[in-house]
Amino acid sequence: MSDASRAKSSEPKDLEWGRELTDLTAAQIETFLAFRGYVNPNGRFWFIGMEEGGKSTIENLRIRAEKFGRLEDLERSHRNFNSHDMNKLTTSTWGLMLSIVGRMSSQPNWWSTDVRRAYQSTKLGRLNGETYLTEVRPLPKKGINDWPYGDFFDSPEDYFERIFPDQPMSIRSDYGSANPKPQFVFCYGKSYWDRHPQVFELIDFESTLDGSIQWGRNETTVFLLTNFFDYSRMGFTENFVDRLREFALSKSPK
Repeated sequence: MSDASRAKSSEPKDLEWGRELTDLTAAQIETFLAFRGYVNPNGRFWFIGMEEGGKSTIENLRIRAEKFGRLEDLERSHRNFNSHDMNKLTTSTWGLMLSIVGRMSSQPNWWSTDVRRAYQSTKLGRLNGETYLTEVRPLPKKGINDWPYGDFFDSPEDYFERIFPDQPMSIRSDYGSANPKPQFVFCYGKSYWDRHPQVFELIDFESTLDGSIQWGRNETTVFLLTNFFDYSRMGFTENFVDRLREFALSKSPK
Protein backbone atom coordinates (compact mmCIF):
# COMPACT_ATOMS: atom_id res chain seq x y z
CA MET A 1 0.00 0.00 0.00
CA SER A 2 1.52 3.35 -1.02
CA ASP A 3 1.94 6.43 1.14
CA ALA A 4 -0.52 8.24 -1.08
CA SER A 5 -3.21 5.61 -0.67
CA ARG A 6 -2.87 5.72 3.09
CA ALA A 7 -2.82 9.48 3.53
CA LYS A 8 -6.18 11.02 4.31
CA SER A 9 -7.53 14.54 4.29
CA SER A 10 -5.92 16.82 6.88
CA GLU A 11 -9.29 18.25 7.87
CA PRO A 12 -10.29 17.52 11.50
CA LYS A 13 -12.24 14.30 12.02
CA ASP A 14 -14.76 13.12 14.54
CA LEU A 15 -12.81 12.00 17.65
CA GLU A 16 -15.05 8.98 18.20
CA TRP A 17 -11.99 6.70 18.01
CA GLY A 18 -9.88 8.68 20.46
CA ARG A 19 -7.39 11.49 20.11
CA GLU A 20 -5.47 11.95 16.87
CA LEU A 21 -1.82 12.82 16.34
CA THR A 22 -1.71 15.18 13.40
CA ASP A 23 2.09 15.39 13.06
CA LEU A 24 2.76 11.75 12.19
CA THR A 25 4.03 11.33 8.65
CA ALA A 26 3.16 8.71 6.08
CA ALA A 27 6.80 7.53 6.20
CA GLN A 28 6.51 6.96 9.96
CA ILE A 29 3.32 4.95 9.47
CA GLU A 30 5.15 2.85 6.88
CA THR A 31 7.89 2.20 9.46
CA PHE A 32 5.33 1.06 12.03
CA LEU A 33 3.64 -1.22 9.52
CA ALA A 34 6.99 -2.81 8.60
CA PHE A 35 7.72 -3.74 12.23
CA ARG A 36 7.53 -7.51 12.69
CA GLY A 37 8.35 -8.06 16.35
CA TYR A 38 10.97 -9.04 18.87
CA VAL A 39 13.56 -11.63 17.92
CA ASN A 40 14.18 -14.57 17.55
CA PRO A 41 12.14 -16.09 14.63
CA ASN A 42 14.40 -19.15 14.86
CA GLY A 43 13.45 -19.69 18.50
CA ARG A 44 11.59 -22.60 20.01
CA PHE A 45 8.55 -20.52 21.03
CA TRP A 46 6.48 -18.10 18.96
CA PHE A 47 3.84 -15.86 20.51
CA ILE A 48 1.44 -14.18 18.09
CA GLY A 49 -0.96 -11.53 19.35
CA MET A 50 -3.31 -9.30 17.42
CA GLU A 51 -1.95 -5.86 18.27
CA GLU A 52 1.29 -4.24 19.36
CA GLY A 53 0.84 -2.66 22.78
CA GLY A 54 2.50 0.43 24.16
CA LYS A 55 1.90 4.08 24.84
CA SER A 56 0.92 5.91 21.68
CA THR A 57 2.08 9.36 22.71
CA ILE A 58 3.80 11.28 19.94
CA GLU A 59 7.09 10.99 21.84
CA ASN A 60 6.92 7.19 22.01
CA LEU A 61 5.78 6.87 18.42
CA ARG A 62 8.67 9.00 17.22
CA ILE A 63 11.08 6.76 19.12
CA ARG A 64 9.64 3.72 17.38
CA ALA A 65 9.74 5.40 13.97
CA GLU A 66 13.33 6.59 14.36
CA LYS A 67 14.97 3.77 16.32
CA PHE A 68 13.03 0.54 15.67
CA GLY A 69 13.86 -1.76 12.78
CA ARG A 70 11.88 -4.65 11.34
CA LEU A 71 13.03 -6.95 14.16
CA GLU A 72 14.15 -5.72 17.56
CA ASP A 73 15.74 -7.08 20.70
CA LEU A 74 13.02 -6.51 23.29
CA GLU A 75 15.19 -5.34 26.18
CA ARG A 76 17.54 -3.20 24.10
CA SER A 77 14.78 -1.50 22.11
CA HIS A 78 12.78 -0.70 25.23
CA ARG A 79 15.74 1.08 26.79
CA ASN A 80 14.63 3.94 24.54
CA PHE A 81 11.55 4.46 26.71
CA ASN A 82 12.48 6.16 29.99
CA SER A 83 9.42 4.76 31.76
CA HIS A 84 10.07 1.13 30.81
CA ASP A 85 12.03 -1.13 33.16
CA MET A 86 12.51 -4.68 31.91
CA ASN A 87 13.58 -5.75 35.41
CA LYS A 88 9.94 -5.40 36.46
CA LEU A 89 6.96 -7.46 35.35
CA THR A 90 5.19 -4.85 33.25
CA THR A 91 2.31 -6.78 31.66
CA SER A 92 0.30 -9.91 32.34
CA THR A 93 0.81 -10.77 28.67
CA TRP A 94 4.57 -11.04 29.04
CA GLY A 95 4.16 -12.65 32.46
CA LEU A 96 2.14 -15.52 31.00
CA MET A 97 4.59 -15.97 28.16
CA LEU A 98 7.27 -16.38 30.80
CA SER A 99 5.15 -18.84 32.78
CA ILE A 100 4.45 -20.93 29.70
CA VAL A 101 8.10 -20.99 28.57
CA GLY A 102 9.24 -21.77 32.12
CA ARG A 103 6.84 -24.69 32.47
CA MET A 104 7.48 -26.04 28.97
CA SER A 105 11.21 -25.99 29.72
CA SER A 106 10.82 -27.59 33.18
CA GLN A 107 12.23 -24.50 34.84
CA PRO A 108 12.24 -24.86 38.66
CA ASN A 109 9.85 -22.46 40.40
CA TRP A 110 8.44 -21.46 37.01
CA TRP A 111 5.36 -19.81 38.57
CA SER A 112 7.51 -17.60 40.80
CA THR A 113 7.42 -13.86 40.15
CA ASP A 114 11.17 -13.65 40.68
CA VAL A 115 11.85 -16.36 38.10
CA ARG A 116 9.56 -14.68 35.58
CA ARG A 117 11.12 -11.27 36.21
CA ALA A 118 14.63 -12.66 35.70
CA TYR A 119 13.64 -14.31 32.41
CA GLN A 120 11.94 -11.15 31.18
CA SER A 121 14.99 -8.98 31.83
CA THR A 122 17.50 -11.34 30.24
CA LYS A 123 15.84 -13.70 27.73
CA LEU A 124 12.36 -12.71 26.50
CA GLY A 125 12.43 -11.58 22.87
CA ARG A 126 16.23 -11.42 22.87
CA LEU A 127 18.70 -11.83 20.06
CA ASN A 128 19.62 -15.51 19.68
CA GLY A 129 17.04 -16.40 22.35
CA GLU A 130 14.28 -18.97 22.23
CA THR A 131 11.25 -16.66 21.88
CA TYR A 132 9.73 -14.63 19.05
CA LEU A 133 7.01 -12.08 19.84
CA THR A 134 4.95 -10.76 16.93
CA GLU A 135 1.54 -9.25 16.21
CA VAL A 136 -0.93 -9.32 13.35
CA ARG A 137 -1.59 -5.58 13.72
CA PRO A 138 1.72 -3.71 14.12
CA LEU A 139 0.56 -0.15 14.93
CA PRO A 140 1.24 0.42 18.65
CA LYS A 141 -1.77 1.33 20.82
CA LYS A 142 -2.13 1.59 24.57
CA GLY A 143 -5.71 0.30 24.66
CA ILE A 144 -8.67 -0.87 22.60
CA ASN A 145 -10.23 2.61 22.47
CA ASP A 146 -7.01 4.45 21.67
CA TRP A 147 -6.84 5.62 18.05
CA PRO A 148 -4.11 8.14 17.15
CA TYR A 149 -3.98 7.26 13.44
CA GLY A 150 -7.04 9.04 12.10
CA ASP A 151 -5.03 10.99 9.53
CA PHE A 152 -4.20 7.72 7.77
CA PHE A 153 -7.10 5.35 8.44
CA ASP A 154 -10.77 6.21 8.88
CA SER A 155 -11.20 3.90 11.88
CA PRO A 156 -9.64 0.84 13.56
CA GLU A 157 -11.87 -1.32 11.37
CA ASP A 158 -10.65 0.45 8.22
CA TYR A 159 -7.03 -0.07 9.31
CA PHE A 160 -7.60 -3.75 10.07
CA GLU A 161 -9.34 -4.54 6.80
CA ARG A 162 -6.73 -2.70 4.76
CA ILE A 163 -3.62 -4.19 6.35
CA PHE A 164 -4.82 -7.65 7.34
CA PRO A 165 -4.45 -9.36 3.94
CA ASP A 166 -0.73 -8.57 3.94
CA GLN A 167 0.03 -9.41 7.57
CA PRO A 168 -0.55 -13.20 7.48
CA MET A 169 1.70 -13.35 4.44
CA SER A 170 4.49 -11.61 6.35
CA ILE A 171 4.17 -13.98 9.32
CA ARG A 172 4.01 -17.01 7.03
CA SER A 173 7.16 -15.75 5.33
CA ASP A 174 8.90 -15.46 8.70
CA TYR A 175 7.80 -19.00 9.53
CA GLY A 176 8.99 -20.30 6.17
CA SER A 177 12.40 -18.70 6.69
CA ALA A 178 12.82 -19.88 10.28
CA ASN A 179 15.60 -22.43 10.72
CA PRO A 180 14.91 -24.34 12.80
CA LYS A 181 11.14 -24.02 12.83
CA PRO A 182 9.50 -23.19 16.16
CA GLN A 183 8.37 -26.17 18.17
CA PHE A 184 5.36 -24.27 19.56
CA VAL A 185 3.35 -21.35 18.19
CA PHE A 186 0.90 -19.70 20.62
CA CYS A 187 -1.74 -17.42 19.07
CA TYR A 188 -3.47 -15.64 21.94
CA GLY A 189 -6.79 -13.80 22.00
CA LYS A 190 -9.99 -15.86 21.69
CA SER A 191 -11.92 -13.09 19.94
CA TYR A 192 -9.51 -13.58 17.02
CA TRP A 193 -9.72 -17.35 16.72
CA ASP A 194 -11.38 -16.86 13.34
CA ARG A 195 -8.44 -14.72 12.20
CA HIS A 196 -5.41 -16.52 13.60
CA PRO A 197 -5.93 -19.70 11.52
CA GLN A 198 -5.68 -17.52 8.41
CA VAL A 199 -2.05 -16.87 9.34
CA PHE A 200 -1.31 -20.60 9.04
CA GLU A 201 -3.93 -21.47 6.49
CA LEU A 202 -2.92 -25.09 5.86
CA ILE A 203 -3.26 -26.12 9.51
CA ASP A 204 -6.47 -27.82 10.64
CA PHE A 205 -7.49 -26.74 14.14
CA GLU A 206 -9.67 -28.60 16.62
CA SER A 207 -10.91 -27.85 20.12
CA THR A 208 -9.51 -29.45 23.28
CA LEU A 209 -9.02 -28.88 27.03
CA ASP A 210 -12.77 -28.35 27.48
CA GLY A 211 -12.89 -25.81 24.69
CA SER A 212 -10.29 -23.55 26.28
CA ILE A 213 -7.85 -23.92 23.36
CA GLN A 214 -7.72 -25.03 19.76
CA TRP A 215 -4.75 -26.80 18.29
CA GLY A 216 -3.21 -28.11 15.10
CA ARG A 217 0.20 -29.21 13.89
CA ASN A 218 2.41 -29.95 10.95
CA GLU A 219 5.58 -32.02 10.77
CA THR A 220 7.59 -29.61 12.93
CA THR A 221 5.29 -27.36 14.98
CA VAL A 222 2.31 -27.46 17.35
CA PHE A 223 0.00 -24.45 16.88
CA LEU A 224 -2.18 -23.44 19.82
CA LEU A 225 -4.98 -20.87 19.92
CA THR A 226 -5.58 -19.63 23.45
CA ASN A 227 -7.44 -16.96 25.36
CA PHE A 228 -5.81 -13.57 25.75
CA PHE A 229 -2.88 -13.77 28.17
CA ASP A 230 -4.37 -12.41 31.38
CA TYR A 231 -4.11 -14.08 34.77
CA SER A 232 -7.19 -12.65 36.43
CA ARG A 233 -9.82 -12.92 33.69
CA MET A 234 -8.85 -15.65 31.25
CA GLY A 235 -8.34 -18.74 33.37
CA PHE A 236 -4.56 -18.89 33.22
CA THR A 237 -4.02 -20.48 36.59
CA GLU A 238 -0.94 -22.43 37.55
CA ASN A 239 -2.92 -25.63 37.05
CA PHE A 240 -4.12 -24.63 33.59
CA VAL A 241 -0.60 -23.75 32.40
CA ASP A 242 0.51 -27.15 33.66
CA ARG A 243 -2.28 -28.86 31.67
CA LEU A 244 -1.45 -26.79 28.61
CA ARG A 245 2.17 -27.88 28.86
CA GLU A 246 1.31 -31.56 29.13
CA PHE A 247 -1.01 -31.39 26.14
CA ALA A 248 1.40 -29.42 23.95
CA LEU A 249 4.32 -31.72 24.65
CA SER A 250 2.18 -34.79 23.97
CA LYS A 251 1.39 -33.46 20.47
CA SER A 252 4.84 -32.18 19.56
CA PRO A 253 6.42 -33.91 16.56
CA LYS A 254 9.86 -33.44 18.19
